[in-house]
Formats: sequence, C-alpha cells, structure tokens
Amino acid sequence: MARLNGVTRTPATSSQTPTTGTQHLIRRGETLSGIAQRYGTTVDALLQANRQIRNPNLIYAGQTLTIPRNTSAPNQAGSQAGSQYVVRRGDTLSEIAARNGIDLARLIKANTQIQNPNLIYPGQVINLPGRQAATPAPARPNPSQPSPAQPGPAPSRPTPAPSQPTTPAPPRVDTTAPVGAIPRTGNAFIDSIAADAIRSQRTTGVPASVTIAQAILESGWGRSALTRQANNYFGIKGTGPAGSVTMRTREVFNGREVYINDQFRKYNSAAESFADHAQFFIRNPRYATAMRHTNDAFRFAAEIHKAGYATDPNYTKLLHSLMREYDLTRFDAIARNGNSAPTPTPAPTPAPTTPPPAGAREHRVRVGDTLSGIAQQYGTTVAALQRANPAITNPNLIYPGQRIVIPGSGSPNGSRPAPSPAPSTPPTSGSPVPPTRGLPRTEGMTTAQKFALYANYIERHGSAQAKADLAAGRTVILGLRTSTNTRANGGQGVYDDRIVTLRKLPNGQFQVTELRANTEPGSQYEDGWSGRTRRPMGVDSNRDGRLDLGRLVDGTHEYMRANVGPNFGPTQPDGNNILMPTTSRPVVRDTNHDGVFDERDRNRNSFEGQTMYFHRGGTTNTYSAGCQTMPQSEFNRFWDSLGSQQRFQYVLVTVG
Repeated sequence: MARLNGVTRTPATSSQTPTTGTQHLIRRGETLSGIAQRYGTTVDALLQANRQIRNPNLIYAGQTLTIPRNTSAPNQAGSQAGSQYVVRRGDTLSEIAARNGIDLARLIKANTQIQNPNLIYPGQVINLPGRQAATPAPARPNPSQPSPAQPGPAPSRPTPAPSQPTTPAPPRVDTTAPVGAIPRTGNAFIDSIAADAIRSQRTTGVPASVTIAQAILESGWGRSALTRQANNYFGIKGTGPAGSVTMRTREVFNGREVYINDQFRKYNSAAESFADHAQFFIRNPRYATAMRHTNDAFRFAAEIHKAGYATDPNYTKLLHSLMREYDLTRFDAIARNGNSAPTPTPAPTPAPTTPPPAGAREHRVRVGDTLSGIAQQYGTTVAALQRANPAITNPNLIYPGQRIVIPGSGSPNGSRPAPSPAPSTPPTSGSPVPPTRGLPRTEGMTTAQKFALYANYIERHGSAQAKADLAAGRTVILGLRTSTNTRANGGQGVYDDRIVTLRKLPNGQFQVTELRANTEPGSQYEDGWSGRTRRPMGVDSNRDGRLDLGRLVDGTHEYMRANVGPNFGPTQPDGNNILMPTTSRPVVRDTNHDGVFDERDRNRNSFEGQTMYFHRGGTTNTYSAGCQTMPQSEFNRFWDSLGSQQRFQYVLVTVG
C-alpha cells in the first residue's frame, strides 16, 4: 500500500506563465479521481491536460501525469512547501538545484539518503525543500501520501491553511478498551493483532477480518523490518504519531525496478497503526463504495481492490483466501455483537454455574477442536453436548482451554455411559478418530469409516470453504505429511506421505481414494548441495546468495486443473494433467540448508507463485522441488478420482 508522490516542481523563475504545472508520477494503487482530489482539481481537467489517457479507469504505475496549472501540489502552500523530483538520465544535483531555485547545500541536506552527492541515478527520488518563507499552517498528514521531507514534528492539533478544507481529526482508539474473550486461532500473529482489529472495526466499521488479512500481506506476517521497528503494519508512508523511520524500499519507475530510501510512519503501538489504516478508508472518497459494504467483509475486500488499493490482479483472491483459511470473519462478529465469545474464567480451576455431576467426564478443548468432532470422539451428538453445556450458545464457537461436560458420564442429560476416547489406531467400527501422530491405519475399515476418519481431519484443520465443499458433495483433497529430511533417498525424495480424495456421492455413498505421495522437496534441487543433480530451485529468502527449497504450509490451499505447456519435466514432458494453485501460496523454506524445515531457519516464511503443482513423479524419484507428487500408477488413480470437477480445496496437515 505504500505510496510516493513523485512530483517534478516547475521553477517559478520565468516571467511567462506556463500552460502546465507540476508532473505527477503515478504509483501503485492510485486512481485518477484520487489524484484529482489530491491536487484540488477534477478528473475532466486531468484528462484535458493528459490527452494520452484514453480510459480514465486505466492508468498504470510509472506513468507521468501533467497537473493543470491552476491547481496546487499536495501539502503545498504556494511555492513554500517542498515536493519531490524523480531523477532523469543526465541529471546532477547541482542542475536540479539550479532548475528549482534551491541552494545546493540545502538540497543535499534535505536528502540524507544520498551517500555521494556526485552519484545519483535515474529513477531515484529527490526531496526538494521549499523556499524560505513565513511558515504556513501545517496540514494533518494523509496516509495516502507522504508528509513533506522537512524536519520537525507535526503539531498535535494542526490548523489547516485557510484555502484547505478542514479535515476532522480521526476518532481516538482506546487501546485499553476490553474486547471480550477472543477465540485463539493457533496462529501467534493473528492472535496478537485480533484485539486491535476488533477495536478498529468498532470505531470505524472497517471489517476486522479484512484488516487482519491485509496486515498479513502487507507486513509479511508481522516479520517485516518496518513492522518490527515502527509498528507499521500497512506500509503507510510519511510521519506518524511517533515520528518516522527511513527504510530502503523497492519502487518501479517506467517499468524499471529501483531501490530508494523513504520515510514511513512510526507508531507507538500496533493499535495506532490499525486505527490509521482504517481512517485511510474513511478519508478517501474513492473507498465510499467499500464503506457501504462493511457488513459484508468479502465484498468490502473486493471493493477496496477495485478502488485501487493494490494493482496486483490477485489481491482480492489473496485476501479472500486468508479470510477463509483462518476463519477471520469470526472477529467481525465479535466486533459487531460485543462479547460474543465465551469468557473463560480467570481462576486456575473455574467453577461452572452448575457443578458437573459426580463421575462426569470433561473434555478440555484443544486448538482445532469442533463441537461435532468432540461429539463424534465421545460417541454422542452436538445437541446432547449443548444440553449438557448450557453456556455454549453458539455450537460453532468454542475456544481452546474451555471445559466441556460429556453427557452420559454421570450427567443427567445423557442416556448412556460415555465411551473412552477413541484409541490412536481407529477401530474397525463406529466413528474413527485421527491418531495423535502419524498416518492412520485404515486396514479393514469400510469406505464409510474411512470417509468419517478423513472428514474428521477436514473438520479439524480445513477452511470453511473446504468443509462446505465436502458437505455439498464436492471432491476435497487431503494431504497427510510425515516430515522427512530433504536428503533422504539420495535427495530424490520419499513417498512416505498420503494424499486422499474424498467425496460424498448423491446416493449417500462415499468415495475415498488413498494414495502414496510426497509433499516435500528433495535436495536434488538444493542450491549448493554437493549431491545436487538438477538445476537449483527456490527463493533466496534470507539473501545469502543461495536459493532456498520450500514446502507448502499446513492449511487449506485452492487448486485448479491446468496445462502448463511443453517440457514440464522428466516424467510429464507435455505438462498435461496438472493441478496448480489458484493464487500465490505461503511456504516455509530451509534457509540454513540442513534438509529440515524448522524454527532454526531464519527468515523462512515467504510466498510461492502458482508453481507448487500436483504432478506425476517417478518410480523411485519424486521429482519434487516442493510439489505434491505420486508414482505414476498412484497418480493415474488420483486423476481418475477427480472426475470432471475443475477446482479443489486441498487441506494439508503435518502428522509426524
């Protein structure tokens, strides 16, 4: 979301009145209406001054716009305020200073990021300090554009210049305001920011689910240097409540990537960053349509993308995928309904309102548990569990650590004794339960029992979309991974994982196909490994000069049928019969090159493009650099089990 205001200031040294004013370099996410508003002009005036624009809804990053002369540059009072200049081929600092009527020493002082004043390059952004004059009344910084690069903190109660409309100060967000009990997701980053997103929604209406999803994308799961150093979760540039920090950032000018140093807002807390992010939508009229759909988080996400928040064509899909995968809309409900999640008793051993009967069994909810899964585990029903636990008002909302009374175990609400929890190895009758670790043994099970077993994995670990697809009779793919060193089998990979396709048929019967598979890369593709036999693959996540192998993270991933063309690989040269991700997917990488994916890998989280396919492998070589592969005979059965369906939810779970 980070934006720059690439402005070339025309020197006011000529006695002739120029026909055009400043030049604006379009940045990612900008729209013509937003630019017009920023400069106090209209879209029609911009179109008249820029005849090259055929479609006002189609502008692109790196394009230069001429701003009509009768408008003023943003955050500028006449010729007193500063602006920015994008260096062109052949420019020197002394020439830029002379053209803009600025003393060279002041120009150098305003650009501390320039190490050598004699060395500047095309595409670099230069801060142009304003001429000395009476200090104008400062305007409040706008998140959609950077604050001027002039020293000195902004006053806490700025008075706008008379010619500027007054912008009301955004409402304060009380960072200590209680939000009620928040269900834990098992993801430390989401759990750490959920309260701030909820408070932001209660103040502004911006859905907490969208805010969290955007924070994941913009801050790299909170691991970006900007987030760690400045509590800036959304890449907003300028000066914030705690000042600013200078960061090196990648920009694109006329299709060429360059790196520049720029100022980003610094916040005292994550809550301030989240509040400022929400105010960004409120203060910008181009998001008016989105703000009319705050009760529909998925529509809101699509509308902010459509309004120009990001130029990535997959931005809506990425947000929607994160919202579904982590069930983020639950936080919207808490923000709207108040303390809708059960509030756990703070005492170490909470005393329920009605003590459980003597001999009654209790279940302590774990991450990933659902009421239906617990009912299945103990041989009872959801309705019976609700009767035995009147505090559960919403069967879809339970939280880790909650104690649930099992009916039938001394409880007057039950009709039969509660069985002991199912053993690690599922029985051959009843409702099988996944083992705690390792691949489940299914020898001797009926198809219905296998379906119940694998559906339990989907219920525990799948996204809402995966569960809905399974209930609707669509094929869902389940991956059970047993972690294996990438050096195993001489680096060629091992088929020690399991891929399962399962579907409930219209006649009430079940279809379950179990397959030997591999879900991890082999070191045959590892950059720098002495035994590498194929070209290195991966991404240099920790920037040590070596490509790092990656594997998909646990969770739900959407795949679709594809034909990736000729010369795909050694076992499938035509590239047919491929499943590929519908969007870029989160992966973890072996950055220390020890063959293991674990916490010792620094900077290991990244995204992978749509290249971690499902494809056919060899008999003894998986030919996987992170793809999901099967031997040829297994892959043929896998492909046949997919039927005519085009898109699939893939739930991946590490079991050992």
